[in-house]
Amino acid sequence: MSALITAIAARGDTGRSPALQAYLRRLVGPGLLVAVGYIDPGNWATDIAGGTGYGYALLTVVVVASLLAMAIQSLVVRITVATGEDLATLTGRLLPRPLALLSWAAGEAAILATALAELVGGAIALRLLAGLPLETGLVVTAAATLAVLTLSKHRAGLQERLVSLLLGLVALSFVALLVAARPDAGAMARDIAGAGQVLAGDTGALLIGLGILGATIMPHNLYLHSGLLAERLRDLPADLRRSGERQALRTATGDTVLSLGLAMLVNAAILIVAAASLTGGDFTVTSLDEAHAAMQVVLGGVMATLFAVALYAAGQSSAITGVLAGRMLTRGFRGRESRGWLRGIVTRVIAVAIGFALLTRGGGHSPDDLLVLSQVVLSLALPFALAPLVLIAARRDLMGRLALGRASIAAAAAVTALIIGLDLWLLADALL
Repeated sequence: MSALITAIAARGDTGRSPALQAYLRRLVGPGLLVAVGYIDPGNWATDIAGGTGYGYALLTVVVVASLLAMAIQSLVVRITVATGEDLATLTGRLLPRPLALLSWAAGEAAILATALAELVGGAIALRLLAGLPLETGLVVTAAATLAVLTLSKHRAGLQERLVSLLLGLVALSFVALLVAARPDAGAMARDIAGAGQVLAGDTGALLIGLGILGATIMPHNLYLHSGLLAERLRDLPADLRRSGERQALRTATGDTVLSLGLAMLVNAAILIVAAASLTGGDFTVTSLDEAHAAMQVVLGGVMATLFAVALYAAGQSSAITGVLAGRMLTRGFRGRESRGWLRGIVTRVIAVAIGFALLTRGGGHSPDDLLVLSQVVLSLALPFALAPLVLIAARRDLMGRLALGRASIAAAAAVTALIIGLDLWLLADALL
């Protein structure tokens, strides 16, 4: 994948110096780390709900949400390459202090919500695989994440390889599940053709579609992506950065598009498997547990086990990148980086405590309710990262020749307003 991305970036360029080649290679990899956030357990819950409830119709929403995510993450790439700084640092420096603190708090809330989703997803997977109670699964999943962070301390390359391995496991698992599910191409085409009518005529479909959107575009991924790129741009000669700016933008954007394209295919596969194998039978699927039980009936025990393994891998890989995102956030807003292991412990202790409280209070919430709750928090936090991103990208004094033009600014502002409006609608529906 690395070779493919650098080859795309090199298209039309000749005579690149070895120093520039090495520079461009350094920009490949952050997109893959960001991509795992797009297939976390929160995405699984919304994709399965869409597939079981409305067949293949909401595939269009998965594709549109993924394309929006690619555009927004590519904008993150642009501001980072242009300024050499990450989004958290720029936001903390350029916004009035009260607004900067609010953006920081929203980012921390998003990371905590994501940690809750990852722990709940891991706990569900362990219950399906080993019969562990949910509360025990929360603790075991949290401990496993901390163990990985401890073993890979001061070895960022190991973390990247581990995340890539877990992402590959999820992707291969759903290739096998797709083959076993045998989706009907004709039914898929008919459902996709009627998607607009479904979304316009069914409030439930629209709300699930908004949930897919909220689960796809995550605020902490914006901070993570820019922070990882900014790290790789450091200590480079200014003249090399200026001369290689366009090539760097193409390389990092290619890394982003290809990585998020893979995440889009995984999300599409989750929805297709749900639509093909979890509808039309003598069962009702409203949760990940019920999806697993239905798969045992329709696809067999091996495929159901593969589903649970992939769920655990998705949650664990997202947990690793969530801790990395927290480091970027505190480094940008606070001015110094927090210790990864300490942040990992504190975040997981708080998330486990919240999970215990919500699972046991007043009869308890279902684990799938907690996944939905995490997506609501992400929806609320998104505007505090997205709006500063667009404002920064429009500033020519910061961006130089990579500043957005008027048409691009208008399009970015319109997309931002649309996403904020839809997310607030989803939030209002969840609370009212």
